[in-house]
Amino acid sequence: MEKYQKLKKILGSNLKQSIELKKYTTFRIGGRAKYFYVAKKIEELISAILVARKENLKYTVLGRASNVLISDNGFNGLVIINQTNNISFLTDRAQVIADSGVILSRLIIESAEHNLGGLEPLFGIPGTVGGAIYGNIGANKIEISQFIKSITLLDTNGKIIRCSKKWLDSGYRTTMLKKEKKQGKEIPVILAVKLQLMPSNKEGIIKKIRRYQKLRSKKQPYDRFTCGSVFKNPGDGIQGSAGYILDNLSMKGTKVGNAQVSKKHANFIENIKGRSNASDVKELINQLKQKVDEEKGIKLEEEIEYVGD
Repeated sequence: MEKYQKLKKILGSNLKQSIELKKYTTFRIGGRAKYFYVAKKIEELISAILVARKENLKYTVLGRASNVLISDNGFNGLVIINQTNNISFLTDRAQVIADSGVILSRLIIESAEHNLGGLEPLFGIPGTVGGAIYGNIGANKIEISQFIKSITLLDTNGKIIRCSKKWLDSGYRTTMLKKEKKQGKEIPVILAVKLQLMPSNKEGIIKKIRRYQKLRSKKQPYDRFTCGSVFKNPGDGIQGSAGYILDNLSMKGTKVGNAQVSKKHANFIENIKGRSNASDVKELINQLKQKVDEEKGIKLEEEIEYVGD
């Protein structure tokens, strides 16, 4: 209680205790956060991170949590929900500056309103700008890293810095930030990004958005509780995507408890009616990896990240 009061004195009434995380994820899975805070402004996001670091409190920053599996045991620290939402357009340069908490689809629509395009193939991916940059998301033969001009970060020393696209060292569904976090290192936090878009016609952009939206809804189960693509596609020299490989092994419909491989796309796991838990999903993921390894000699690697204890 003493720690909570100390944190609340700095962060204010937005700080909560013992909040169930499942409703803050697209998967609808996750236990409780010991401390929970929603940051709606960059200053609030920075303040929450700095106080967690000062108090040696474990913390994690989540956007829409669309590509994570949160433990049934929750998170024994501070969960910061990033809802920062400013967008500024530099139309004469065909550039946009967006807070890391901005929903990606919103950014694409508002860019269209300013006759700026290029990101349309990513429309419908249910995450934030920060998450998209962190994981270098991609679809339909483009990746978001192609559009980065610069990123603004809160570094591990508490300083606000601006870095070039090259600094991120982006690769297929990864960045330097994601690699270092996987190694257990503390990493800088993305605050905002400047993207270089392309002058275009609003009507043409909207037409493309609708086409990609239709394609996505036809192929992927976005009307269900999922965390997006579970596995990265295998590397060079391996035929087929992760979904194709799993489909050919007849894994669609495979279940563990209320976690099920989607019958629509084999690289998605559905939380049936919101009744599954992280343990069942993890067991199902392990079964899929083992099956592919045994049958094809391919070691699938998760695209999703695990959060919690």
